[in-house]
Amino acid sequence: MLRRIPSTPLVCLVVFLSTIILNTAWAAGPDESLEILLKPNQPIAAPAVASPKAKHRYAAAKRTVMLPEADYCAPLPAGISKVKPPVGFGYFAPPCILPRPKVGQWDMGAQVIFARTKGSIGWPRYSPWYSGWWGWENKADFNDDLNLPKNTAWLDLSARYQFRPGWAFRYSVLFNNLSGGGMPQNMFIFGNNWGSGFVWWGWNLQTQWQHAYHRLGLVYDAIRTPTSLVSVFAAWVHTEDRIDLNCTACGYWTTTFSKSGDSASAGIELQKCLKTAANGGTLSSDIRAAAIFLDNVEGWDVQLGGRYSLPLNCGRWGYVKGGYRFVSLNKSQQDLLLQTSLEGGFVEGGLIF
Repeated sequence: MLRRIPSTPLVCLVVFLSTIILNTAWAAGPDESLEILLKPNQPIAAPAVASPKAKHRYAAAKRTVMLPEADYCAPLPAGISKVKPPVGFGYFAPPCILPRPKVGQWDMGAQVIFARTKGSIGWPRYSPWYSGWWGWENKADFNDDLNLPKNTAWLDLSARYQFRPGWAFRYSVLFNNLSGGGMPQNMFIFGNNWGSGFVWWGWNLQTQWQHAYHRLGLVYDAIRTPTSLVSVFAAWVHTEDRIDLNCTACGYWTTTFSKSGDSASAGIELQKCLKTAANGGTLSSDIRAAAIFLDNVEGWDVQLGGRYSLPLNCGRWGYVKGGYRFVSLNKSQQDLLLQTSLEGGFVEGGLIF
């Protein structure tokens, strides 16, 4: 009996093989099919995710901002550059900050006053030997009688040390040495000796006046803000005056008046920042007024001016100042009268370091 062949599994095998052959041929040609079968599996790359486009930012050029109150000291450059970096605030308005010395710093200046010098002396003030239009009071004018120059330059040197945030020492001296000569316009007595001290009209004489005005005191910053400063100060005042008068017509004699005095002064100082430029230079007002008193002395020392300060580096400053100044010293005693005053414009230069 013949064995029966199973037809159903055979038909299924033929259909499966046909499907594989047809799909391979459709996917690739004969040559490409072999390459696909022999080529190793390639890694599948993850699809790139498109990120949102970032906004383009322009890199701003670095600028060195020079603040008047900055204590920052820029380090030395690592290399040599032919192009200097821009310095200043660029197009931005800088803040107005008033320059001032910090703790441990000095403020030193030199001032020249182009002054009109006036004064008078009565030595002795009252004399029984003198009579005339003024009664018994004796007085000789510096310009008309002693023939001292009316317009001259005076030098004032000052030094200030800031030893605490609100406290400072300050010393200053105003001095000059004037010489003149000629014929007096009035009759006067110079000295206690009537026989040799009487000076008549038309007698030729030569005079020399040496004057020094010292001040040493404390300064206290009562109100201190970034844009303004209000200070009060008190000082010991020492004055020295020496007048030498030589009269050839009087017998070739020289009489010397020499007097020193000690008094006190107190005053106020106002500073206000007006404008700061892009380079750090600062324009400010500078006003100072002091009263002088004690030891039979009355006087004033008033200064009105403005200052332009320029930063140097690391908190150091250089400045120039100009304005008008008036100084008056009057000493009155029973046997002595000495009045001096000078007023005029001034210029000053200094350093804060």
